[in-house]
Order: sequence, then C-alpha cells, then structure tokens
Amino acid sequence: MQGTSQGVAHGAPRDAALTRLRFFLIGWVILYHLDLPLRVSAGVPALGPVFRHGYLGVDGFFLLSGFALWLGYGARPPWGRAGIADFLRRRFAKIWPLHALALVALALLVGLAAAAGATIRDPERFGLDDFFLQLFLLNAWETTTRHAWNYPSWALSVEWAGYLAFPLVLAALIRLPRLLLPAVPLLGFAGIFLLDMRDPAVGMNYTLHLGLLRFFLEFATGLGIGRLITEGLLPRGLLWAALLALPIGLWLEWDAVTVLGLAALIPLLRRPVPATAAPSRPDLLLRLGEASFGVYLCWVFIEAGLVLVLRRIDPGLAGRAGLMVAGFLASLVAGWLAWRFVEVPANRWLLRRRARPAAVPAEGARVASGKA
Repeated sequence: MQGTSQGVAHGAPRDAALTRLRFFLIGWVILYHLDLPLRVSAGVPALGPVFRHGYLGVDGFFLLSGFALWLGYGARPPWGRAGIADFLRRRFAKIWPLHALALVALALLVGLAAAAGATIRDPERFGLDDFFLQLFLLNAWETTTRHAWNYPSWALSVEWAGYLAFPLVLAALIRLPRLLLPAVPLLGFAGIFLLDMRDPAVGMNYTLHLGLLRFFLEFATGLGIGRLITEGLLPRGLLWAALLALPIGLWLEWDAVTVLGLAALIPLLRRPVPATAAPSRPDLLLRLGEASFGVYLCWVFIEAGLVLVLRRIDPGLAGRAGLMVAGFLASLVAGWLAWRFVEVPANRWLLRRRARPAAVPAEGARVASGKA
C-alpha cells in the first residue's frame, strides 16, 4: 500500500452508480420533510412507512460517505502534514462555500421579512449564537439543543467532524489485521441497533443530540465495508441476503434493520472505475446526484414558501399531494442551480487559488534560466 507523505492524496474516480444513489437518498429525505407539514401519508397510509422514515436517507449518506472515502483514499491515504492539509482543504472547498452562502441568504430573508412586518415563527431560532455555531459547523457537536437557521446543516456539521477525524480513523483501519476486520461493521451495527432501541419514538432520528454518535457509527461501518469489499472479504451472496433488510425494516418500521439494508445496497451498486477510464456521459440522475448537497441545503427556502401557502389555504389531500410534487421538483431545481452556479465554481476557485503560489516559483525559474 503506497502512502503520500510527500505528495497530495487524490480520490479515485467517482462511481457513477453511487452518485446516482445520492439522488434517491436525498429524494427520500426531501419527501420526509415535505410530508411533515403536508401530511400526505395520513391520507395515503400505504406510503406512511416510506415517508415517515425518510430521515434514514441521511443514514444512507453517512454510510456512503465512509464507503466512498475508503474507495478514494484507502489505497492512497493522506499521510503527513501536506497530505492531511490537502484532504481537509478539498473537503472544506467542497462543503463550506455553499453552506455559508445559504446561511447568509437565509439571514437576509429573515431580516427582510422582519422589516416588512411579517410574523416570524419561533423567532428565538434566529439568534446570533446559533448563527455562528452553524456558520463554523459546530452546531451538532452537542453545543446546542435548538434547531436554528438552516437546520438541515446539522448533518453537514457531523460530516465535518468525520473529515477532521478521517486521517486517524483511516490509519487505524489500514493497520487493522484482516482477521479482525469483520469486527468493524459488526460492532458498528451493534451500536446502531443499541442507539435505535434507546428510544422507540425517535428511532435513528438523532440530530443535535447524539447525532455525532449516529454519524460515527455509520461512517465507521461504511469504511469497514469498503475495506472488506475491496479486499474480496465480503461475499455478494451475503450482501444480497442483507439487502432484504431494507424492505423488511420499512415494513416493520424498524430503523436499524432498514440501515442494515442500506449498508448492503451500497457495495452491491459499486462498479469499480479504472483510474484511466474516461468520464461517463452525464445523465439526469447523475447530475441530480451530484447536486444532492445543494438540494439538501436549499430545502429550507422551499419550506419557507410552502409554509406561506399553507398559512393561506387548506388544499385538501389532492392539493397537498400536488404541493408535495411541486415542492419536490422545486427542491431539485434549486439544488441543481446551487450546485451549478455556486458549489462547483466556488470549489474550483478555492482550489485554483491555493495552487497558484506553487506555480509562481516555477515561472520565475523559467524566466531566470531563459526558458520563458
């Protein structure tokens, strides 16, 4: 296994199937949030188990995060100060600009609404302390008990904690003997089942409190499954059997069982991508999967519009279903626009800006040697 103590560790090419899975996971999360005010599942009981447990899409992202980071860095770990700094810089450039812009935009929206005399529901949610906790991604580190501002960012907060810990966690996993490797996902699932059993009314839906524990259990499980699958230690037959836990868990409304099924689905979808392979032709699901982060962060603006509509009318079941479809599509459009015009350009700008100083000495050397 080769390290990168003197160089920069770069992730492997993105697996298109896993990127498309991100669309279905974020779609599930958005349907859950839409159903909370619209109560479509109350009128269509058959949809209840799926809609009521859509927060488990976040658990799918936590598992996928660990699995994908193993695929990207398991064979090229970010060793040394330079490697770790580059890894964290790339993660920061990926997640923070859009997060910060969405938070500032929400602050402007709240300020304008207050200036216009609009009634702000639960105004204590928009305090300065919570703003800065959220801005610096500390809001899910047991620092607050109040869902404030752009509340879905709690998941981003625990992900950032995972990125900070990742080099140490990866080093421990790499050094773990193959004989002990199955213990990683087994202990992870044991913790997931214990957390789920802690409060049946909550299930796995822990956020500001115990959200870090929820994340790290699933993140470590995803990492462990990643190493098992890349080293050929996880039979596909076992994965197919475990996949049955996904519909069974939803039917029983047992979150931990559903998470087990999600954990099996991820490696079953994986299609190894050679480093020299040409990028796959983008399709709609691939683009929406790439935009999943933007969809998640922009949901709060769709929710604000939805709340305004529901304050004025009671549309009935058919109208609520129509609003759910409209809200879902609006979330996808807003998320894609945020990805295309904010997330990607900001990420590229930050990475180019960091790389620019390294190019100056080389240019100066060429001028000095007469090769300019």
